[in-house]
Amino acid sequence: MGSKVTEELLEALQKAEASEMLDVVIELRPENEAGAQQPQSRAEKIAALKENFIRDLAPVEQAVRNAGGELTGQAWINRTVRARVPTGCVKQLSEHEHVAKLDVPHAIKQD
Repeated sequence: MGSKVTEELLEALQKAEASEMLDVVIELRPENEAGAQQPQSRAEKIAALKENFIRDLAPVEQAVRNAGGELTGQAWINRTVRARVPTGCVKQLSEHEHVAKLDVPHAIKQD
């Protein structure tokens, strides 16, 4: 399935039924800054990051919806999206050009 799918997600896929819905975290590829005009202020940089995330997310969101899934959350700051998808579409999503990594959700633990 490729290096984009984590071991944890591969294990979850092996345990899941073919028609089961699975919660996944989709990490988008880092944006390409080559040739891009750099905004000057902090606010402009943040606005550009958000705009680029939304632009790059659109085709991934469409792929998730076409596969019968739905987005359940997003974080522009680290370019990730949480989605609920049919197990059968994970391979297809892993081949998407804007996807850098697919994983299962992880709980945040205090050190």
